[in-house]
This record gives sequence, structure tokens and C-alpha cells, in this order.
Amino acid sequence: MPASLLELKKRIASVKQTSKITEAMHMVSAAKLNQTEKRDKGYQEYNQLLHQTVSRLMSASVIDHLNKANYRLTQDNIDSIDYDDVFGVGIISDMIKPREEIHSVGYLVVTGDRGLVGSYNSSVIKQMMSLVADDKLQGRESKILSVGSVGSQFFKKNNLNVVYEKGGVSDVPTFKETLPIVSTAIKMYLNGVYDELYVCYTHHVNSLSSAFRAEKMLPIVDLDIGTMEAKESKKIEFEVAPDIDSVLATLLPQFARAEIYGAILDAKTAEHASSMTAMKSATDNAKDLVSSLSLQMNRARQAQITTELTEIVSGANALE
Repeated sequence: MPASLLELKKRIASVKQTSKITEAMHMVSAAKLNQTEKRDKGYQEYNQLLHQTVSRLMSASVIDHLNKANYRLTQDNIDSIDYDDVFGVGIISDMIKPREEIHSVGYLVVTGDRGLVGSYNSSVIKQMMSLVADDKLQGRESKILSVGSVGSQFFKKNNLNVVYEKGGVSDVPTFKETLPIVSTAIKMYLNGVYDELYVCYTHHVNSLSSAFRAEKMLPIVDLDIGTMEAKESKKIEFEVAPDIDSVLATLLPQFARAEIYGAILDAKTAEHASSMTAMKSATDNAKDLVSSLSLQMNRARQAQITTELTEIVSGANALE
């Protein structure tokens, strides 16, 4: 058998094996996407109610109370914060009072821990580099808190200031899993490592599309209440029990945790959707390539048979 036919057979077998792998990865990504979509949908309802509650409190007279109290966290308060049990923590006015000058900006960037996810990682990194360039023009220092090994490797390779990195976040992350990330991000802000904190991630729109988001998390200001009912709440005098300090001491850290966990969960959903689409495309391309190679092999085999028949006929004619 000619070498060309052997090579074509080997290539076809190799591509078929690859298509089986990509098809299996497509099915795994689809299963994970289904899990994260369900969890994300349920969590968004909770996060929306929490967001609305904080928005109403932020628009009410409670802020005047904080300003009059002029409460500031001491270093002992910051180091003693327990994010597994936020009850009893003092008022965190630093979380809602903007800094007078912005010298550095923190970006909590969520990427993946692996490739084969289409443009998911490259899109986030590209947008982040654009934000870093804007900060440089404004004379601000950019500090990266990287969640995901792909982003961490890229940012360190490009000599960006990575002040925190976390890899190995599970494909279907739990709320408890994100607590160390939240604790570090908030403590760094309270300690003055950066003057603002943004959460940067890929928002899952649907299975075919996603969008980059950079949402300001700290300080907690200028929240969009979003409904007429909530806007009317600015005129409402709130009755807070047991007291404003206790309510905000519990609510503000919970709000920060919810924002970061929601972003990571949303990003993981987008990652699985991107992976599913990429593996589906790879499987389809592999099948198309098998068809093309099979056609080439059939033509080569037909040419070989035609050549052999021609040689046989020529040999028979020569014997006559």
C-alpha cells in the first residue's frame, strides 16, 4: 500500500480519536454549565434583594449617622475581622466613604485555570490591559488580585503588580470557598493597599455570548437602586433595630461577599459556556476534517486501483 494511503489512514484515526475527546469535553462542559446556571440564577435573586436593601439604606439618613459618628477602623479591628461570622464587627464606615485622593486602584480579576475555553481568558486579559493603560495615563498605580492561574501567569509575566493570587477555584464554586478571597480583598482595601477596588470578570449572557464587566465594589457608593419603589425610599425614614451600627456591621461585609461570590459564579458560568462552544466547534471541525481526509483516501485508493488495472492490461497485451 502506498505511503500516502497509510499516512491518510493514520491521520483519520488520529482525528477521530481527537473528536471523541472534544465531544466528551463538550458534554462535561454542558453538564457543568447546567449546574452553574441554576445556581447563578437562584443566587442572582438573593443578590438583587441584598443590593436593593443596601441601596435603600445608603440613600437614607443612616449615612448621616455614620458621618456624624466619624467611626474609623483601627488596625486591630481590621485584623480581627472574621468573615465566617461577621456579627459583632464594628461599623465599617471605611467601606462606604470614598478616599480623598485615588493613588492606586485594585482589580480583582477572574480568569480560568486552564485553556481550551475559546476567547474567555484572552478577552478578560485584553480588557484588563486596557484598564491598566488608562490608570497609567492618569498617574494611578494598578494592583491586581488574580483569581485563576491563567491570569496570574500572564500578569506576572508582563511585570504587573500582582498583590494576591488564587488558583484552583472549583468548577462549581461554593460560597464558603470564596470567603478567603473576600477577606483578603477587603482587608487590603482597609489597610490602604489600594484606594478603590473593582471586580473584573466575564458576565454570562447566554450559551453563545458573554460580556466583560468591571464593577466597583469598594467603596460602596452610588448604588443604582433601579426601581421607582426604591427611589421613593429616599424619602422614607427607616426604623432600624437593634441599631444602625449592628445592622451595617452585618450587612456591609455580607454585601461585599455577595458581590465577589456572584462575580466568580457568573464568570465560571461564562467559562463553561465558552468551553462548551469551543469543544462543539472543535468536534464539528474534526468531523469535517475526517470527511475531507476520507475523500482524499478514497480518491488515492481509486487512483491506485486504476493504475494497477492499467498495468495488468498492459502486461496482458504485451504477452499477446
